Amino acid sequence: MSQQQVPRAPEPIEGGIPLPGAPDEPAASIPAPQPRPPEPSSEDLLYRAARQATANGEISRAIGVYRELLQRFPRNIKARNNLALLLDGTGEHERALEHFAICLHHEPDNTQVLVNRGAVLGGLARFGEAEEDLRATLRLDPGSVEAHFNLGVVLSRKGRWRDAVPFLRRTIELDSSRAAAYFYLGEALNHVDDLEGALSCYQRAVELRPNDARALYGLGIVLDRMNRPDDAAQMYRRSRELIRQ
Repeated sequence: MSQQQVPRAPEPIEGGIPLPGAPDEPAASIPAPQPRPPEPSSEDLLYRAARQATANGEISRAIGVYRELLQRFPRNIKARNNLALLLDGTGEHERALEHFAICLHHEPDNTQVLVNRGAVLGGLARFGEAEEDLRATLRLDPGSVEAHFNLGVVLSRKGRWRDAVPFLRRTIELDSSRAAAYFYLGEALNHVDDLEGALSCYQRAVELRPNDARALYGLGIVLDRMNRPDDAAQMYRRSRELIRQ
């Protein structure tokens, strides 16, 4: 008697539909189409071109690109603020102030524009106007490093040394790497006869910026006042050497 054969299930045809009861093959996942990033607008392209020209030191070209941008998009506050800074750097101070005024007409609480205009006004010795802008900035943004620093400088240049001290101290609390803040605080403390404090500030300014001739000279003045003439002479000599370079 022949052995009865057990029927075998037919093999599925390659690429065909799986037979009933056969496990389904995992379906290949089709990635969802990714949205294309939006093309940059002509306003963005001009802004980037102006920033790149500035980074490359091509200031005249940057000014021209910003002017072209603002002819087409006059409400671009960032571009107008940047143009004002470039114009100030090339000596066109009044034109720079005009652009700052336009910015603040549209955005009167723009702290970046306020602090920049305050710095420019301070550089022009228009101290009262500068102080107004910088104090307005601090009312809006009490943590503004630039406003504290520039207000400290403005008050120092007005001879209000004692008033300048807290703003310069606050600058250093917010940014301990700013050599100029240590220098101006050293000047202010020297004028209010805090010689130890002034010495410490001038020394820190020199540590951060060893080739700062003004800080070295200030250090010499304080050392002279502290009856350390030999140390003072060394600082004066280093300062003169740097100036001659």
